[in-house]
Amino acid sequence: MSTFFQNPEPDTIFEQLTSGLRRVSPLAAMFDAAEDTLLVDRPEGFTPEDIGRLAWESLPEGERDEAMDQLFYTYWSARENDREEMARYEREQKTRSSLARRLDEFEARQVLGFEVSPELVADIARLARTLLGGAR
Repeated sequence: MSTFFQNPEPDTIFEQLTSGLRRVSPLAAMFDAAEDTLLVDRPEGFTPEDIGRLAWESLPEGERDEAMDQLFYTYWSARENDREEMARYEREQKTRSSLARRLDEFEARQVLGFEVSPELVADIARLARTLLGGAR
């Protein structure tokens, strides 16, 4: 048996046992704890700001700089995601309108008893696939 297992260093054992676990930041831990506290203390409801303020107040002073960086990054990331989502929505708006027109045409042809062309069905399928992200 190796010397490590006979006289293991406490830090090394801890690192090995926890190496596969997700690291939770102090802010995330305090945010979860604050939410749990508010669920009990204010069953009538509370805001995300209430959770954040309680979490911030509960953080040890030495953890606040890192927590502030995390808040800045989270805000920036959410803003970028919103921008990307809006740009995607705007790109897809023309396709949505085309699909709506083609579906109206399909429905009108069926209601009036007219033949539905294979081209119309193929166009509807192509537009739908485009919106679903699987265009060919």
